[in-house]
Amino acid sequence: MTNLDAVRLTAPGLYTAAGPDPAALWEALVAGKDTSRPSGLPASPWPGAVNAFLVDDPDAATLDVHRRVLRTSEKQARMALYGARLSLGGHGGPVGGERWGLYLGLPTVDEELLRFSALDGLRRAAGSPDAVAALYAREVPPFSGLSHLNSTAAAHISAVFGLTGAMAAYSPFSDAGLQALVDGVLSVAEGENEAAVIGAVGPKVHPLLLPQYEELGWDGATPGEGAAFLLAARTPDAPAAAVRLAGYGRAFGADGAGRTEAIAEAVRTALRMAGTDAGGIGWVLPDAVWTPDGRRAQRAALDAVFAGAAERPAECTTAAATGVLGPAHPLAHVLLALHGLAGGRRLVADGAAVREEDLDIPRVLALACGVRGQVCAVVLEGGDA
Repeated sequence: MTNLDAVRLTAPGLYTAAGPDPAALWEALVAGKDTSRPSGLPASPWPGAVNAFLVDDPDAATLDVHRRVLRTSEKQARMALYGARLSLGGHGGPVGGERWGLYLGLPTVDEELLRFSALDGLRRAAGSPDAVAALYAREVPPFSGLSHLNSTAAAHISAVFGLTGAMAAYSPFSDAGLQALVDGVLSVAEGENEAAVIGAVGPKVHPLLLPQYEELGWDGATPGEGAAFLLAARTPDAPAAAVRLAGYGRAFGADGAGRTEAIAEAVRTALRMAGTDAGGIGWVLPDAVWTPDGRRAQRAALDAVFAGAAERPAECTTAAATGVLGPAHPLAHVLLALHGLAGGRRLVADGAAVREEDLDIPRVLALACGVRGQVCAVVLEGGDA
């Protein structure tokens, strides 16, 4: 038995446009329910922004905090706090203490809004409002400025729930959520924490988001808002069906063949650590990659990994009911995997439709492919694996 075997993943807390739990998301996908709504953002030149997958902004009563807390946060931090509350509210035991940690995937880094190298361009553009606007859209670092109080997400969660153990935060792309999962589980497996609250939040849909997505190669995929949280803890008396992180792999590939190979190697590493191979996976949850190059690389990598499998496992992503959730997306897939493993079921994408069927092999592969080339793959096992 490895240290990872003693850590169980429980208490899923998921907040998306489909609803406040994994079951609601599962049902929305199977029913083909349209959970998007008008975004209020200018449609041109971003057709994917006409509708977006928005969530209601949690208020003080929903979050069970004093209204003063809301004055030191913004929607993204409040989504994170609500996701943590959904998770820990279903824990069923005492929460918090000096050995309870917090691991977060966040879409924003705290840095200057405008690169110093852009200052000369700003001077030249000063006489033209259109030129100034174009410069800001081009030069603002990815996701910066969407949430300049991003650190309040960690501060408020730790304060509300008394989490004073080891902590870490990861930014800013989709791999951040799975990086938080891996390191949070390791902190428990290696004895640094007794338990770890693990979560990720997507960027709030905001006018600055779209030009920054565009700069990174966005293909027009519909953005969404949401938060995904769970708990990693040593629970020797957990039910046999409890899910564990069986293996993980991390890699980096900047572009082209290098990115494809990085994704494939991360998956193979995760499979080796889990003591299985391509034939031992019953369900694949790929990342909702929103650049053409990234999508091609992920598809080519999965084709290479599963080329020798007798039967290729079914695939599905939640994007049809959640939109693209940034760092929260792969972690939302993890929560969907927990839900499926608990019931012995999986979701299969069949064109535009999604159907439900038996999960015969209780082992799931989830992927995160950061837009700059960061890759993280995890293998999750149910108790019968």
